[in-house]
Amino acid sequence: MEDFKSIKVTRKKGEFVKIIDNPTSYPLIGKGKQGAVFKISSDQCVKIYPNQIHTLNESIALKAAQESPISPKLYEVGENYIVMEYIEGRTLFQYLKKARVLSEEMTNNILFILMEMKRLKFIRLDCRLDHIIITNEGKLKVIDLVSHFTKKVDHPITLMEQLNKLGLLSDFLKQVKKIDLLSYQEWKKLV
Repeated sequence: MEDFKSIKVTRKKGEFVKIIDNPTSYPLIGKGKQGAVFKISSDQCVKIYPNQIHTLNESIALKAAQESPISPKLYEVGENYIVMEYIEGRTLFQYLKKARVLSEEMTNNILFILMEMKRLKFIRLDCRLDHIIITNEGKLKVIDLVSHFTKKVDHPITLMEQLNKLGLLSDFLKQVKKIDLLSYQEWKKLV
């Protein structure tokens, strides 16, 4: 097996991570502001971080969520990397953009994720639609948990902003009102 530890990444403040060197054949499958993700086997990927604090923050969140159905499995943590389960599927953003409809079942699944974050004592109770993967089995998994113990966000503001951009926020809120009136009453003030 090639050594993914030879992959080098960097990042300037406010920018996405850049790959400095990848002497392996592992394909890049995603990158953001904290790290770059490479597929290393059919069921594992590695996230390489330019900043060790992000490695630490995400590993703490992943460890806390290991018994939760919303989180990928954690396999290994190094100084600047995390090896975790590779989740086959597409993002919730991609799915909803194509479907152009938000079912009540999907709203229930989103609410479950948000309640599960609260149960896990995450202080960031929000996530981007492109950080939620719909598996081939139809389950939802949350990726990119770097700031879930470090950035306090009490409401799903980003999630609702993205639903609004897709024209699905009013459907979401109508369904939340029916399923979870307390959350609806809190969140309707945000829009």
